[in-house]
Amino acid sequence: MIEMQPLTNYIPILLIAVGYGFIFGLIPVAGVKLGLIALYPWADLFLNDPYSMVIMIAGVFVSASIGDMFASVCMNIPGGGGSTATMLDGFPMSKRGEATRALSAGLFGAVSQSVLWGGICILALPFYAKFVMHFGIPEMFLLVCLAMVAICFTGNNYPIRGMLACGLGVLMGMTGENPMDFQDYRFTFGWEYLKQGYQIVPVMAGILAVPEILEHIRTKVTIPPSVHNNWQQIKMGFKDWWRYKWDSVQGGLIGTVIGAIPGLGGSISEWLAYAGVSARPRDDDEYPFGQGNVRGVIGVEGANLAQKAAVFVPTILFGIPGAAGQVVVMSLLAYVGMDLGSTAVLNDPDFFTALSWGWFCATFITFFIAIFFFRWATLLLRVPFAFWGPALILLVTWASMQHTGTLDDLWVLLIFVFLGLCMKHGKFNRIAFVIGFILSAKVEELGSIYFQLYGFTDLFTRPISFGLVVMIVGAVVYGVWFNKTKIQYT
Repeated sequence: MIEMQPLTNYIPILLIAVGYGFIFGLIPVAGVKLGLIALYPWADLFLNDPYSMVIMIAGVFVSASIGDMFASVCMNIPGGGGSTATMLDGFPMSKRGEATRALSAGLFGAVSQSVLWGGICILALPFYAKFVMHFGIPEMFLLVCLAMVAICFTGNNYPIRGMLACGLGVLMGMTGENPMDFQDYRFTFGWEYLKQGYQIVPVMAGILAVPEILEHIRTKVTIPPSVHNNWQQIKMGFKDWWRYKWDSVQGGLIGTVIGAIPGLGGSISEWLAYAGVSARPRDDDEYPFGQGNVRGVIGVEGANLAQKAAVFVPTILFGIPGAAGQVVVMSLLAYVGMDLGSTAVLNDPDFFTALSWGWFCATFITFFIAIFFFRWATLLLRVPFAFWGPALILLVTWASMQHTGTLDDLWVLLIFVFLGLCMKHGKFNRIAFVIGFILSAKVEELGSIYFQLYGFTDLFTRPISFGLVVMIVGAVVYGVWFNKTKIQYT
């Protein structure tokens, strides 16, 4: 078994992770997912020390999530989807010449909740792991069902389309060798390449990344004016955050709760945080919400890193991705020999040490980088996206062709790009497709064992199973009849 090195030995990899992730956060539409996807070609470098991959992932998650805010505030383009709701008030502030004030207020909100709620989630993971030992086959099967139901119904304006997308993802995830019969290959259509199934990189790139890149290449962007009183606005942003700190805490709580629900983490937490703060206007608000109210930025960014930390809970403990980006995390760590949800990981204290150390160190390092980068942000983001877009497409194409290095890799990427564009145009839930794809093996395995060994009544006689059934029914009822947020995953 590989032993973890002293933490000081990982400082270089942490600094690389922070710089790398921050750049991907700054690039419009790139963000965490694309940054992680682009790590695949370099994954062999981490085989000798898998804990360095854990630290790399933590650093990229934190720095890219903070970097997302810059494009949202300065260009009205979501960095990687995580700061979409930040645009509603952040960009109007930029147009008034208050870009640094908005960035500063959002930064203090994000970092404070990363420490508070991130600490609760990540530092307590070893204690949560003991609770997982009470989960048997029925509980794991129902947890997978909850993940898919939550992403299809909660906050989605098109639940039926979400279910269809999720089902298609499950079917495509079953492509290749039949785990029940190693001589049987499914859905390969005679293509030898598909006997190993579809690889996760072209799936993620084609379904989620490339459609967004293509859309923003053809979108004209309004560039805000440059900021001159930079340090003064940083101080104003800090005062705004301190004045409205409870909006930040509320956003962090919402992000934590949503992120901890398997399959539901993502931009929905930011939108719910915005709904929560905008529902409570104050007499001292300088501007209405949607027209540059700094509370809108503080509340949303409070949910940003808190949600990113919370999605690690279901991903690590159960091997069920808390959000789409966690699919890539699971794949990268599996490549270096760490199977999330397995007993080996749950009983490895060094894994949790590496994750928590990487998360908190990356938070503080990125904070200072961002502070000193504010004055240059609007200048860098003036580079037309017509420049960034083709470069990003080349990057994801290169990453997608690392499996065999043949044209077959490219054809698979093009298939999923076409499918992603069709789903986006038809308003099908692309996140549900990705969740269904990654959970397909668990659905088949757990479902087969459950129906062989257990009966319907076991769902109600086991306390945890009964609680999960109630949550599944509640998610459906809430999503169909009571949900008013109606966030569209397109």
